[in-house]
Amino acid sequence: MSGITRKPAFWIVFAVVSACSGVFAWYYFPQALPLINLDVSMSREDAVVQAAAMADRLHLIDRGAREAALFTHDGTTQNFVELEAGGKPAFTRLLSGDLYAPYRWEVRLFKPGEIAEARVSFKPDGTPYGFSRKLPESAPGAALDAAAARAIAEKSARDDWSIDFSPYKLIEQSQKEQVSKRVDHTFTYEREDEKLGDGRIRLKLVVSGDVLSGLGHFVFVPEAFERRYAELRAANNTIANVASLSAGVLYGLGGCILAVLWLMRKRGLLWKPALAAGAIVAGINAIALLANFPQAWFSFDTAQSTTIFWAQQIGIAAVVAIGGGLALALVFMAAESLSRRAFPDHPQLWRLWSRNAAPTAAVLGRTLGGYLFVPIELGLIAAFYLVTNRYFGWWQPSEILTDPNILGSALPALSPIGMALQAGFMEECLFRAVPLSLAALIGAHFGYRRTLIGITLVLESLIFAAAHANYPGFPAYSRLVELIGPAFIWGLIFLRFGLLPTVILHALFDLILMSLPVFLVRGHVGELNQTIVAAAALVPLLVVLLRRASASAWLALPSSLLNGAWSPGAARVRDTVARPRAAAGAWALRFQRALPILAILGVIAIALTGSFRSDVPSLAIGRAEAEAAADAALAARGVNLSPEWRRYSLTRTAPDDATQWQWHSFVWREAGQAAYHKLIGQWLAPPLWEVRYARFEGGDVADRAENGA
Repeated sequence: MSGITRKPAFWIVFAVVSACSGVFAWYYFPQALPLINLDVSMSREDAVVQAAAMADRLHLIDRGAREAALFTHDGTTQNFVELEAGGKPAFTRLLSGDLYAPYRWEVRLFKPGEIAEARVSFKPDGTPYGFSRKLPESAPGAALDAAAARAIAEKSARDDWSIDFSPYKLIEQSQKEQVSKRVDHTFTYEREDEKLGDGRIRLKLVVSGDVLSGLGHFVFVPEAFERRYAELRAANNTIANVASLSAGVLYGLGGCILAVLWLMRKRGLLWKPALAAGAIVAGINAIALLANFPQAWFSFDTAQSTTIFWAQQIGIAAVVAIGGGLALALVFMAAESLSRRAFPDHPQLWRLWSRNAAPTAAVLGRTLGGYLFVPIELGLIAAFYLVTNRYFGWWQPSEILTDPNILGSALPALSPIGMALQAGFMEECLFRAVPLSLAALIGAHFGYRRTLIGITLVLESLIFAAAHANYPGFPAYSRLVELIGPAFIWGLIFLRFGLLPTVILHALFDLILMSLPVFLVRGHVGELNQTIVAAAALVPLLVVLLRRASASAWLALPSSLLNGAWSPGAARVRDTVARPRAAAGAWALRFQRALPILAILGVIAIALTGSFRSDVPSLAIGRAEAEAAADAALAARGVNLSPEWRRYSLTRTAPDDATQWQWHSFVWREAGQAAYHKLIGQWLAPPLWEVRYARFEGGDVADRAENGA
């Protein structure tokens, strides 16, 4: 450190500003993030135990069933309420659960190989909130009329689930006869005393035969809102996709791949520390996936083998650990190696925690600076939400980075730690170190170092902010406005002090938001995970303090640990690089010679073993004929579309309907190829043309409905 950062007055002012910002964020963040007001007094273990007991008492499933728990969140209702039904204060009132519980525990009880299963849900405070029981279509049961089934449903709901029907009105009922002649009934009720804007609070009861088999609470959200929200998300995603593509080309291809190849030629690449760092970050995320096994069973298909399921989960964790580790290592080595050449006055990144660097004022200042800036960033975000929401009518989602479902993990603390570390380290390397280092190197080569760094600082801030615009937000550019300022500041910090403070502040900022659900849970399980999160947050500071205790005094950072003092060690590099090059060159030559032969063998294998006959008939008409037929069909129904409507056509092998695909798959598997060919085009939909009419301008998005023919 140098200049003003060496003066005690600077650190006093910095600490005071940080403390004031922290107090401001503590006071106003509950208004921006209603989740903070949620009290989760039921743990995952409690939910599993109580669900099993309730299933046994109500005879929902035989004993010995496997359990899986999920802490789920009704995001659709939250978005609707916050945008069109009272805003964040109205959603905060819902968190009490008296009217409707948008957060809930859901426990699945099932047996591999069996269709029958049950699900039981609880409010966050442990109050039973509903259930569903899945029965095979062939299971026997009564064939009651609607009146008798409704009487059974309402009596069971009152006695077993304490449902008060006085505020409810029956609005819909239906029935379905199963293959066993059992008749299942569904009854939907709506509250008359409470409404959420144009939304309605509803209750659904299902009777299978003569037994209540389902009770669930939900909010009916108008289709018009869903269309408006889809339009909003499309704009969010467009901004993010453009920025992500720009980052991929400029930073990924140019900054990582091409720059790494250039650095290899210059013998300026340090790959071992980057590989170790990538393995640590990816390893934590892989372990978090393994800890998520109890929750992963929630999506288990009971027709699937448990061995295959375990293999899939372990395989995913292995891909995250190996593939993710290599990808992160590439970004890390590019960022560190480029910044080492571009900024000679920065400390060497991979030696910051060494015994000679860690107990120095330079590393201590960078570490404390990262910590002290986190409350400032939280205060800035809280102020942004407060001003834009209250005075401009902007909307940002209450939970941008927070996933409450981490509570379903065996160790919920691991997931936010891994994700925050990956986001903080990887994004600071990719969005700060890589582009700014390249700008410094290229600018120095052409004599415009400062100018190109300044242009790149603005550009990387814009790309970073826009790349995060895929989070919901209104207007679509709100996330961009929110993050462009912090990204610019983080870039300035990197230019002056290197990666350490920006990685710390970015990772800690994300960790605080991502781990919020962990701090909402009461009890010893919650305390254990809270302790793990706090310990992880303190690791950088603890390393510095332990090194200081070992050194017995604060040291000065040696000039040999600055980037400018680094040298590759020519003799060692020649010895380690020459031999692999020779071996690699020989193998590359042999492979190149074998390529034509391999290509010929591949063509022969395809010709002999490949099947070039389609199992479905070909299309009988072309695009023009299909569109003409669609126009004629609309005209026959008296539909005359105005000029702003546009026509699009595409082919489908079957209608875009999951049920249709299931029919195709079922016939092929169960009846065989001959039966499939016989039924295609008759009972099974053949390949077809789908013509879509849509307009994209004028009126509300809900009025711009689409028609297909």
